Amino acid sequence: MDCRIVNAPVKEAAEKIKGEILKSFKEAGDAFVRDFTNAITEMRGESKEELEAFFNESFKDLVSNEESGIPGMIKGLGDLLEMNRTQFASTDHTIAAKIKEARGK
Repeated sequence: MDCRIVNAPVKEAAEKIKGEILKSFKEAGDAFVRDFTNAITEMRGESKEELEAFFNESFKDLVSNEESGIPGMIKGLGDLLEMNRTQFASTDHTIAAKIKEARGK
């Protein structure tokens, strides 16, 4: 299996994922929470309370939480991509240094 990473495009992709893509998911999640909350504001009764509890327990953090929700997963993927790129570059440098050392340079 070949192993290769092209540094600049991977770095740009990681930055885009952790920047504008994360922002768009976060904004969409916040809009979803806001719109749902606004939609049920005027409701009254036990069903509203249960619907609100269900939403808060099952959806709110999923769509808007930057630590454990979809925005957090997007950020985590960007971080993983960046760490992979950094680790690959570091390993490549270490191997090259060992080869150079073995050559007596």
